Amino acid sequence: MWISIYRSSIMINKVKNWLKRIEKFAAGLKQHFWQKSDTHQNVLLIWRKRIFNAIFLCTAITGAFAYVPNLLYAIQRDKWLLGIVWTIAYLLVLTIAVVQTIPFKLRVWAGLSIFYGVGFISLVALGPVGSGRMFLFAFALMASLLLGLRAGIIALTFNMGTFVFLTWMMSTGKLLWPYVTNYTSDIWVASGYSFFFFNTLITVSVGVLVAALETNLIKEQSLTKDLKLSNEKLEQENIERKLAEEFLRRSRERLKALTNNLQVGIYRNTGGPAGKFLEANPAMLEIFGFESRDAFFDIKVSDLYRNPADRQKFSENLIREGFVRNKELLLKKKDGTPIICSVSAKAVSNGKGEVKHYDGVIEDITEHKQMEMQIQQSQKMRAIGLLAGGVAHDLNNILSGIVSYPELILLDLPEDSPLKEPIRTIQESGKKAAAIVQDLLTLARRGVSNFEVINLNDVIFEYLKSPEFEKLKSFHPLMDIKTDLKSDLLNIMGSAVHLSKTVMNLFSNAAEAMSKGGEILIKTENKYIERSETACDDIEEGDYVVMTISDTGIGIAPEELDRIFEPFYTKKVMGRSGTGLGMAVVWGTVKDHNGYIKVDSKLDHGTTFQIYFPITRAEATNDLDLNDAAYYEGKGEKILVVDDVEEQRQIASKILSRLGYSVKVAGSGEEALEILGQETADLIVLDMIMPPGIDGLETYEQIVSSHPGQKAIIASGFSETDRVKKAQQLGAGRYLKKPYTMDKIGMAVKRELNRENKAACFN
Repeated sequence: MWISIYRSSIMINKVKNWLKRIEKFAAGLKQHFWQKSDTHQNVLLIWRKRIFNAIFLCTAITGAFAYVPNLLYAIQRDKWLLGIVWTIAYLLVLTIAVVQTIPFKLRVWAGLSIFYGVGFISLVALGPVGSGRMFLFAFALMASLLLGLRAGIIALTFNMGTFVFLTWMMSTGKLLWPYVTNYTSDIWVASGYSFFFFNTLITVSVGVLVAALETNLIKEQSLTKDLKLSNEKLEQENIERKLAEEFLRRSRERLKALTNNLQVGIYRNTGGPAGKFLEANPAMLEIFGFESRDAFFDIKVSDLYRNPADRQKFSENLIREGFVRNKELLLKKKDGTPIICSVSAKAVSNGKGEVKHYDGVIEDITEHKQMEMQIQQSQKMRAIGLLAGGVAHDLNNILSGIVSYPELILLDLPEDSPLKEPIRTIQESGKKAAAIVQDLLTLARRGVSNFEVINLNDVIFEYLKSPEFEKLKSFHPLMDIKTDLKSDLLNIMGSAVHLSKTVMNLFSNAAEAMSKGGEILIKTENKYIERSETACDDIEEGDYVVMTISDTGIGIAPEELDRIFEPFYTKKVMGRSGTGLGMAVVWGTVKDHNGYIKVDSKLDHGTTFQIYFPITRAEATNDLDLNDAAYYEGKGEKILVVDDVEEQRQIASKILSRLGYSVKVAGSGEEALEILGQETADLIVLDMIMPPGIDGLETYEQIVSSHPGQKAIIASGFSETDRVKKAQQLGAGRYLKKPYTMDKIGMAVKRELNRENKAACFN
């Protein structure tokens, strides 16, 4: 049993192998003979090739079964010609079937010739009992099928000619079929007519059908080609549309990114009193302090105007002109904060000329305008300062006689002299005038002379104990003073005189603002300003001492706030409250101390001044400020006074002589050099500005080149300048500001004479 099963399985496998081989052989035949579709060829031609290959493949396969018996028959009957024809025909059929490289029409005509030749010879040799008529029938039919109706008619013509020729041969006795009996020419003609009828009917029908198919196929090919072209065009258009859409999408993304990244607002809004925003970029919301787009689109455009009437004027101008460029508008943020904006906009109209909406860009230029105003203010203060400085210099020279000579005269008058009181009045008037001149110098940014380490609390305490403060309280008895001075307050570099005057002016302003009484608070503190704060207030990062003076007075109107530091601008009572230079002096002093000043004021709510002074880590010095005249009297030391103004030389000479010094004078730097070339001096009192010759710095440079370590003090009607500081770097001592008084010039000379030389002394 198991052996039978094993043998059966072997047989099954063999059958499977043979089936696979047959399938592979069939696939090979199909690949070789079955005409592949070519989109560039006529579809009918392709099918004609397939039909031709199929016919001749079948002919080659089945012809072998016809060829062998026909060949044997021809040999037996001594029909060697017929045997040769069969052999040649079969070989031609094999060649046409197998060799696919032969051009199609040549193969067709060769094949048709074979069919015709075989049919003709078969009829001649065998007559109606052979297969000749079938070959001729197939000849015409295949011609019509493979080459068209015209070829079919030509083939029918050949068939008709053949039958006519054979009929003639039979009628003349030239053609005899010895193996066919009882077959007369009448029968041949009748049967030939029937053959030709059916052959013509089928051949023409096939030809017409094939022609119709070809026409339809041509139309279909044309339509297919047109459709293909249309599809290709549509596909190209789709590709172009997709590319255009992608380009548009990317363009929109770039435009959106650009508008979103811009620091200027971009908007679209409708017109009219109830105009609304239609579009806005993120910068637009940021400018006006909105976090939500919905909230921004809910407001009316006029809600952003400080004065809603400005909206109407702007719209009318925009409609009239069609566009505006860099128009400055007073607007406000969501929380009411006022801002200044530059707006450029265009009115967009429809085809009827009606305004659809407005498109524009907007930029917050508040800081720019503030900086512009600050620059204008600085330029104005500089111009006024130059004028004030020149005036102050001339006034100091004039006031020297009024301030200095009364002091000398009072020393010579007896105590009971009736002239003493008038002369003191003259002297006090001169000092008051000199104080005003000092304010002018401060205004000119030339007022701060010597800087020293100062604690601002000490300056404030000294002022609160001063006669000036007592006088202020007598004018304003209802004011209440409160202090909050930090005990650990850091030191600053500055001038106590100028800082005291700053405190005095701010107190005076606060008192004037509270005619019905109120509270003044003065506060000091240490504060570190971070970088984030500096961007908002233009203050450099670092440690500062901050002095705050606030009042509960009437406040300052916004339109006046920017003018309070202008010289001679005042709302005080003229004749009692000052000259109008107070706040200008405050501004100049703060700037001279490299400080910053901030003002915050609201009408009927008071004013607050905050002043920032940079701190110093230097230690304070305890210079003795002696008022005892005996301390600064001289002992015959030789003093050379160098000044181009004769009155100044005389005043300085008389004061120093009175103090016990041996004085010699020179009217120019050149004269001073000539004197020092012949003799020496213990000290030089050197004027800084001496036109038209060399000035004090050039004079001192030449002196120290030949007399190293020469002591000198610098004197001028101007304040300390860079040239003064340079002279001090060369070895000059303290700066002495005119007009001269006995205590000031005496103390300056004494201190310089007692100062240790930086170089070898000479006498």
